[in-house]
Amino acid sequence: MSLVYWNPFREVSLFDVPMDRSLQERRPSFTEAGERASWAPLVDVYETDDHELVVSAELPGVDRKDVTVTLENGVLTIEGERKREVEGQQGRQYRAERTYGEFRRSLAVPRTVDGAAVAAEHKDGTLRVRLPLKKEAQPRRIAVKAA
Repeated sequence: MSLVYWNPFREVSLFDVPMDRSLQERRPSFTEAGERASWAPLVDVYETDDHELVVSAELPGVDRKDVTVTLENGVLTIEGERKREVEGQQGRQYRAERTYGEFRRSLAVPRTVDGAAVAAEHKDGTLRVRLPLKKEAQPRRIAVKAA
């Protein structure tokens, strides 16, 4: 029998993630006018070795001109619209699973983000927003001097 390190917070964090996700899925998204948005893109958030946060959002079928990205008061907002394709609408429709219409996704970002250096790019149905960290927030190596 081997000993296993017990982390009391592991069970809490495993429970918290699915619960948080289920709450997010049920939480409606709203447009500026207070109307309910019809869908919200899925996002990944990660930090690179270059000390920047990256928000990667799935936006297949959304034109770059139909997307707006704003950063205000520590909240990054991605909003826009996926328009219904007109071609292929003649005849009978047997299944309609894709969602269309307005979307809005807002994420809180840390105060350590350099708002003036934020950049966004849209390529192959993916929007990537790069949020560099301020220089003072980046880790730095401190030299140890002899006493």
